[in-house]
Amino acid sequence: MTRKIVWHTSKKAISLGISRRPIIDVVYNGPVPAMPEYEEAFAEYARIVSDGKPVLWLIDMSTFNPLGIDGKTRKAASEVFFRYQAALQAASVAEARVTQNMLTRCILTAFDWVTNANKWPCQQFEGLAEAEVWLQRQFGKRTRR
Repeated sequence: MTRKIVWHTSKKAISLGISRRPIIDVVYNGPVPAMPEYEEAFAEYARIVSDGKPVLWLIDMSTFNPLGIDGKTRKAASEVFFRYQAALQAASVAEARVTQNMLTRCILTAFDWVTNANKWPCQQFEGLAEAEVWLQRQFGKRTRR
């Protein structure tokens, strides 16, 4: 798996690679991105899917630490998601997030529960390889419909 990162938020908290489309590689480069960068990333996600072609989100959150996020910031993050959900919905086939931290995976599962209104399939994984296999299976399910 070769990931080519081609875009970064202004302070490089989040990076994106589109060279393996339909897989879109997303990398969180630190414990918690600031809300302006989180918003920048979602604007870029919306730009990527604006052509309507399907995407599989492979998000490396190995360095992400949600324990440093307060309630106000969690609420703001979900509001950012809801602002962009309609733009992302049609093209997003599935989303796999990778982190070795079990607590982070649990928190991400809770975030999915909060934002689950007709959302695409999401799953948390310990490793990139297993996440990518799952994404490819989800893509196969979508193309057989």
